[in-house]
Amino acid sequence: MRRVSLLMAFLITGYILGVWSFLLVPKYYLVFGLKGLILSLVPALVALFLMYSEAEATKKTRYLIYELFFKIGKRPGIVFTLFMFLLTMLGISLYYSAYSLPYVFGKTPTATYVAVFELITMAFVLVLLLIAKGRTVDVISFMVILFVLFAIVTPFLVKGQVSGVVTSQAAKTYMEDAVSSITSFDKPLTGLGVFEMMVAVLLSLGLGAGVYYVIGSFSPEDLDFKKVFGIALVLQIILGLAAAYTVAYSLGSAYEGFQRAVQNPDVSPEESMNLFIHFSNLKQYTTNSTQPVLDTIDVFYSIPRVLKGNVPGSSELTFLLMLAVYFAGLTTIIVMVEMGGHIISEVMQINREKSLAVVSTMGFVIGALMISGGLKTMFLAVPLSVGALIAAVEAYPLLSKEIESNKPITAAAMLFLILVGLGSLYYNITHLEAMGKLGILLGLLFFLPVFMTGMLMKGSR
Repeated sequence: MRRVSLLMAFLITGYILGVWSFLLVPKYYLVFGLKGLILSLVPALVALFLMYSEAEATKKTRYLIYELFFKIGKRPGIVFTLFMFLLTMLGISLYYSAYSLPYVFGKTPTATYVAVFELITMAFVLVLLLIAKGRTVDVISFMVILFVLFAIVTPFLVKGQVSGVVTSQAAKTYMEDAVSSITSFDKPLTGLGVFEMMVAVLLSLGLGAGVYYVIGSFSPEDLDFKKVFGIALVLQIILGLAAAYTVAYSLGSAYEGFQRAVQNPDVSPEESMNLFIHFSNLKQYTTNSTQPVLDTIDVFYSIPRVLKGNVPGSSELTFLLMLAVYFAGLTTIIVMVEMGGHIISEVMQINREKSLAVVSTMGFVIGALMISGGLKTMFLAVPLSVGALIAAVEAYPLLSKEIESNKPITAAAMLFLILVGLGSLYYNITHLEAMGKLGILLGLLFFLPVFMTGMLMKGSR
């Protein structure tokens, strides 16, 4: 049982430590410094309380998620809302995981490469869940250990290689400023930046997909969720800091590479301009707290391009970094497919094989659609606009009398999520372009099943 508890801890950690740990969270450690790290603990602690309460709700009652929402929460429609959000997050994780693999093999990501790697990844996940079964968590545990090690080691390696080649005083200044900002208390805060950071932290912890209810329904009795979630949060912070340092050291390499290209007559103006764009994007990522998330979420993938040709051993560094990103996404994908399969199997009364096939197919379709730039914007707008609101709806059953939970704190946490959710919804409605607004509409449609409770309850009777 101790081994099962340990493996379950790895499963939960693998789910929480996803691609968001590399793409979103590090930005705020760079632009806000230690103030950002401390402020990020506010939404993190709110999320941890709800994660613990949701997992304990099914662990203690031994209800499955749909049973809990139907018999106790009296809102079975919420499960459909959570399932649609899970599919969206699955597709997003699949896209960004597959996007890292071409770099691992020394290629530049193209639509074809990304689509092929998405298909291979989802096929691997489906085969693993259907054939490995009891050994799946062992595989997840191995991947978690690998990508944590890769992510932590990479910034030290990048620092060692970059420090030896960055000779320009301007490049050194950019790099040193970015590095020192991570541990600085002097970085100014902005209201919009802090608000976006809260949304990013909530997304990175995986609320809104019903996963914690499902995990609680089959977790061992002696599994201490407080310890598991606490360790996962610490690892989340460590990975975020490691990614932030990787970006900071890469900034010096980016400017050094641009300067060399300008001074080299053999380098075309187009290539010089591309290097300048990569440097500019990294600089904005490290200094501009109010830059929209949709404009910065892809910046991390420019690191292999600025290291290539500018830093010795860039291929090995890229391999480690992008493989860490891939494993981070893969562990999340495996858990989401399994948990989504549990949900649809229970709701639709179909066997496990069919439910896993349905979830993996739908996740692949969304991931494949994201190869189109406009559709990528649309799907990303969903969690960034309504993710916090869906997380608040997810917590609703915790207010039921039959569930043991701290009702005042739960209500306060839900209020916090609602305020953050309404703020993010308003901001994105007023700032996103057409495809982004279409994504907001899609996200709002996810709430329709919540209002179908009467029909679902009557149909079940």
